[in-house]
Amino acid sequence: MIPTTFGIALVIFGLYHVAPGDPALVAVGNQTEANASGGGDSESRVDKFRRENGLDRSFLVQFFDYIGPFNLSPDGHPWFSSPRTERKVDESDVPVAKGEPARTIAEGRPVAIEPLYIATPEERDQLDEWVGLLQVSGVSDENRAQAAKDLVAFAKESTDNKDKALTHLFDGLFLQKLAGPNQVPAIDRLDGVLTEIVGERPELSAELTERDGKRHLVRRWFAWYFTDGGADRIQNSGTKKWDGLFAGDLGRELESKRPVIEELALRLKVTVPLALVAVFLTYLIALPLGIFSVRRQGTLADGALTLGLFVLYSVPTFWAGLMLILIFGKTGLDLLPVVGLYDKDFDSLSTMGQVWDVIKHSILPIVTLTYGGLAYLSRQMRAGMLDVIRQDYIRTAKAKGLSDDRVVYKHALRNSMIPVLTLLASILPILVGGALITEVIFNIQGMGKYAFEGLLKRDFSIVMATTLFVGIMTQFGILLSDIAYSLVDPRIRLQ
Repeated sequence: MIPTTFGIALVIFGLYHVAPGDPALVAVGNQTEANASGGGDSESRVDKFRRENGLDRSFLVQFFDYIGPFNLSPDGHPWFSSPRTERKVDESDVPVAKGEPARTIAEGRPVAIEPLYIATPEERDQLDEWVGLLQVSGVSDENRAQAAKDLVAFAKESTDNKDKALTHLFDGLFLQKLAGPNQVPAIDRLDGVLTEIVGERPELSAELTERDGKRHLVRRWFAWYFTDGGADRIQNSGTKKWDGLFAGDLGRELESKRPVIEELALRLKVTVPLALVAVFLTYLIALPLGIFSVRRQGTLADGALTLGLFVLYSVPTFWAGLMLILIFGKTGLDLLPVVGLYDKDFDSLSTMGQVWDVIKHSILPIVTLTYGGLAYLSRQMRAGMLDVIRQDYIRTAKAKGLSDDRVVYKHALRNSMIPVLTLLASILPILVGGALITEVIFNIQGMGKYAFEGLLKRDFSIVMATTLFVGIMTQFGILLSDIAYSLVDPRIRLQ
């Protein structure tokens, strides 16, 4: 089951990543609006969302980070390192005169740069203060000069200090990315300090400087930082070494940041009882119907039952749910509640009142979950029973003078159960995962509705957790079927 679960996770993970749409754009806002805005604040928010949720990393890194048990995020195992930004570097076209050969120059996309984990809170506060003095207006030249001097001295103490100082300087440069007239002095001061710390200044294009002004300088500095300045990868902090599926962590929701495993546990408390009751009722009703159909084979009752079950099996779940709401809800007979699993005054009811309230709300959802499996399972039971009663040992039992009841219930029933038990492997996960339609129709906060909401939001953690759960339930269904085989048919028991 472990390698199978690993394979299921890989398939789901791959399908998610090739599906159209960008989770970051969906989470940040309307995709069309984000694309039309073309950079600026919306582009920065999308970049930040990708970094925070690891979407800027390669497919394999994201997959093994999800599987675990090693945490490959920036706060993860110190054996690994992580990118700190999307590090977008483009080759920009340089304007040239007609007839001259085309030229390009690397420009980096300005993004917010986070402080390094190795920097202490005191160091971060001090670096923020120094960089802030270089940016804000109303500061004396003497204080600015002292801040620049202190920054350079701090950076030259060690390689780690240089990396710490660069993160704060480039974050300050990011704040000046628009390069308006009021921001030009701050950019020049940051440029001077960076040049002194690094020992050189990126080569600029005269044509792009004339066209874009200081924006070209900012982009050239970011291109250097993303390629040669140490911003490509940073050693993980080791704060949380273990994580992922094999470490028992299903991740967090991309938007709310709630642990998925906690939300999934709450939803399963709703879905699993409904599914188990539906499975129990399905077998409780379907098996006697199948036996009745065999014993009345060829009669009018058998034909009517067959026709009724085929019609029932053909009814779509969403249509059946809506019809039940119209018939039994306030628009019809007004006999049963049709929304949720309890009334809004549930907390004020007595214990028995609460139990009765839940039962009333559960009747229509359970009926919707049960009827399709009931029709299918009864036909399988009938087919299995018909196959068994044609066997030689059944004819022998009848020839010995045994009654029809004894032949059917003692000799034929157990062997005809094998096809029905095989279906347990599919009915159980279908009811748990397939509760999606039922839960949406009746507004039940179960796992099916949770999976549906995750799909709408393109929430990777929700989609993976709910789909993996259905896959694991399928494997447990197969295991239960194998165990049940040995109980009903001694011929296939393992010695």
